[in-house]
Amino acid sequence: MSFWARLFGTDPASRLRKAEKAIARKAWFEAWEELDGLEVAEAAPLREAAARGLVVLNLAEAEARLRSGDGRGAQESLDLARQFGATDSDFHAVRRAAREVRVQAEKDARAAAAAAAAQTEGDDPLWSLPPDDPRLRVAVLLEAWPEALRARLAALGPDFAAAMVLAEDGQLEAALTGYGAFIEAEPAVRAERARVALLLGQGGLAIGDLQAFGDAVGHQRIGPAHTAVTLARLLAEAGRVPDALGVLDAHRGPLDVDGTRASLLEASGAFAEAEKAAVALLQQAPKDQGLYKLLARVRLRTGDRGGAVAALEADLACACGSPGKCGSQPYDVEAARMLARVYLEDRAEPDRAATLLGEIARHAEAPDWQDAYLQALAARNAGDPAVLGQAAALRAGLRAGDPRHRLLEAAFGPALPAA
Repeated sequence: MSFWARLFGTDPASRLRKAEKAIARKAWFEAWEELDGLEVAEAAPLREAAARGLVVLNLAEAEARLRSGDGRGAQESLDLARQFGATDSDFHAVRRAAREVRVQAEKDARAAAAAAAAQTEGDDPLWSLPPDDPRLRVAVLLEAWPEALRARLAALGPDFAAAMVLAEDGQLEAALTGYGAFIEAEPAVRAERARVALLLGQGGLAIGDLQAFGDAVGHQRIGPAHTAVTLARLLAEAGRVPDALGVLDAHRGPLDVDGTRASLLEASGAFAEAEKAAVALLQQAPKDQGLYKLLARVRLRTGDRGGAVAALEADLACACGSPGKCGSQPYDVEAARMLARVYLEDRAEPDRAATLLGEIARHAEAPDWQDAYLQALAARNAGDPAVLGQAAALRAGLRAGDPRHRLLEAAFGPALPAA
C-alpha cells in the first residue's frame, strides 16, 4: 500500500473504516459513496447496510412528500428507493399513505362540491347530505369535465347521474345501457359511454362514440385525457393510421396530441416527418426522454447514426449520473442500451461504450437478450476468440424469421456458426 494512499485515507482499510463510521452516524449516502468501487469481501455487508438505509430513508421521504401533496417528488424518492434495492413489500407503507391521501382528497373534493352547490340548492343544500349520497359522488365526477359540458350533463337529471355512479362502482354493462338512453338527446354523453366501452373491451363502439362526440361537440380534454388522443390510438390499433393522423392533425397544439402524432408518424414509416415533429416537441419539453428515444429511432432508420447518438446522449443528460446525487429523472436504461449498441456496432468510442455497459448493469432490473448482445459486441471488439460461441448462443433462442437474426449476421458476419 502506497504511503500516499495511507496518508489520504484512500486505501481499502481506511475506506472501510470511514464507511463504518458513516453507517454508525446513519449517513447512508456518505457510506455508499465511500464503498463505491471497493471490491473487497469486507465491503459487501457494509454496502448492504448502506443500501438498506438508503431504501428506508427514501421510502420515508416518499411518504412525507405524498402527505404534503408533492406527488412528483414522492415518485422521485420511490425511484431512488428501488435503485437501492427496495422490494415490493417495502412499498407497503407508502401505498397505504397514498390510499389515505387519495381518500382524503376525495373527501375534500366532495366537501368543496357540496359547499359550492349549497349556494344554489335552496331548501335542499348539498352540504347537508350524508357523505355517501350519490349526488355528492356525481358532483366530484363531473369536476373532470370542461365547465360548459359539465352543466349540460348535470341537466340530464337523476337517471344519468345513476348511470355515472354505476360506472364508478364497476357495473359497466348496466352503465353502458344507462348511458344509451341519453345518446340522442346529448352527444356529450358519447365520450362517457366510450370510456366505459373501452373498459369492456368494445373498441368499435368506443371509436364510433368518440367520432360522433368530436363531430358534435369537438374533441377536448376530459380529466387527464384528450379525446382526440384516445380516438387516434384506437384507430391506429385498428390499423387505420391515416385516419388517426387526420384526427391529430386537426387538433395540433397540446403536447400529448402532438406527441402521439409523432409516434404514429414513426409507426407509419414517415421518418422525416416524425423527426421534424420530435425536434419541434423537444423545444417545448426538453426533458422528455421518450421524445429523445423516438428521435434516435427515426434517425437510425434513416441512417443518421451520428444524429441518433446526439439524441441519446441528450436523453441521458436529463438523468442523474448516480443514484441519490440529484433530484432529476432516473437513469434511462433503454436509451443507454440503444447508445451502447450504436457505439459497439460501429466500433466507436470504446471508453464511452464501456461506461455505458457499467451503467446499464448498475441500473437495469434484470439483464435481457439485448444486454447479452452488447456483451458479445464488446467481446468482438476486444478480439475475444470466444465471441462466436456467445453469438451462436444468442441465435439459438430465436425463432425463424426473428429480425434479430439479421442483427447477428451483420455484427458477426459469415464466421457465425450455422443455426
